[in-house]
Amino acid sequence: MTIEDVVGPVMLPVAVGIAIAAIVALFWYVARRYPTAPKRVPLGLRIDGRPRRLGARRWLWLPPAVLVAVMTVLCTAVATRPPPDEGRTTIALVFLIMAEVAWFVAWTTDRQIELARGMTHRIPPARTLRVFFPILATIVVAVVLAIRPTQ
Repeated sequence: MTIEDVVGPVMLPVAVGIAIAAIVALFWYVARRYPTAPKRVPLGLRIDGRPRRLGARRWLWLPPAVLVAVMTVLCTAVATRPPPDEGRTTIALVFLIMAEVAWFVAWTTDRQIELARGMTHRIPPARTLRVFFPILATIVVAVVLAIRPTQ
């Protein structure tokens, strides 16, 4: 008996639960921040950390809505066609990446509101990279696991 035999069957449902909880927390966070957000917020950040063009604050709801759509597609795909045993870890990492992206979206929402209020004029790119690094590391691990030869 290996660790995969014990952890494997519960790993994927736990990862899905973590991703769903993170997206629900993201919606709660945006709903909490939305009433106090300025009427116009940056729609994104440029590579140098300066804000892109301004848009109505209702655009703050777009990234969480996209995450829900992606999560729906992923959950439907996994439910209709369960992954093989050797692919469960990789799929579980994909759901953990979704949870990390939800956290990143919350961080970005905060920076958009901060920029709109004039509390700062740019977000240092190194700061954004530090926040994005865990997502990138998990993506690399998932890709390595996905392309490794099976035995």
